[in-house]
Amino acid sequence: MILITGGAGQLATEFSRFFKENSIDFIAPKRAELDIRDFEKVREFVKSNDVTLIINCAAYNFVDKAEEEPEMAYSVNAFAVENLAKVAKELDIEFVTYSTDFVFDGEKMKPYTEEDEVNPISVYGKSKVLGERLALKANDKTYIFRVSWVFGKGEANFIEQVKRWMEREKIALASDQISSPTSTVDIVCMTMKMLELKEKRYGIYHLSGEGEASRYEQGQYILEKLGYKGEIIEARCSDFTPYDIRPKYSKLCSSKIEKLLEIQIPSWKTRVDEYLDFYKKKDYN
Repeated sequence: MILITGGAGQLATEFSRFFKENSIDFIAPKRAELDIRDFEKVREFVKSNDVTLIINCAAYNFVDKAEEEPEMAYSVNAFAVENLAKVAKELDIEFVTYSTDFVFDGEKMKPYTEEDEVNPISVYGKSKVLGERLALKANDKTYIFRVSWVFGKGEANFIEQVKRWMEREKIALASDQISSPTSTVDIVCMTMKMLELKEKRYGIYHLSGEGEASRYEQGQYILEKLGYKGEIIEARCSDFTPYDIRPKYSKLCSSKIEKLLEIQIPSWKTRVDEYLDFYKKKDYN
């Protein structure tokens, strides 16, 4: 039985879809059913359900709000991750969790590799770094995948946000934050292929869509695809938030995992096209 935490999120939803389609037994409890911040409850839940693999998709990812409530960010992104890793260690099973491009400060201005030093500039980023370290320390059978600008089926992603702005005559988007949009489809695919490797290679991997873009460029691409007729205005992050806590450049280099699996992660534009086509067909049905 595979345990998926963060059952209501985009990534957990994609894992659930994948497991259903492939007839793989899994359980994806809601937050009310399993509070991963409670070690004893995690241990009891995992043992009582005969869990053989833990995939942690739960995260506190409210970047600005984390500055105001750091305890909540650390409890979910660090100490809850440690709980899951420790329980997995007790049972001698593999543990998978996800981190972020926000572990970097954005000053490098070229794609970050797994060998680059982390230097988070936000509470959110710091909590994710601590979660990485605690997981690796607690369980030597841990995979950590750093991902960026995740989007998948659901309402809580940048594409859906842009779609909701379509009624506006003008849309302002930040051009001073650059990374790479990453599809949950690719995250699930690459995760499962890593788990299937006979020669295990635990540790940290970067996993992001091919290519890079600013939020302005990403939004412009989406809006043009949707036939938006209004004005798209180039803005800065500081126009939308008082917190200067987002790395200006955080594109992740995925060559390590691509070489290991001999797979090229598709362009973010390809995945955005597929996403938009899926919902266009859904709207017509």
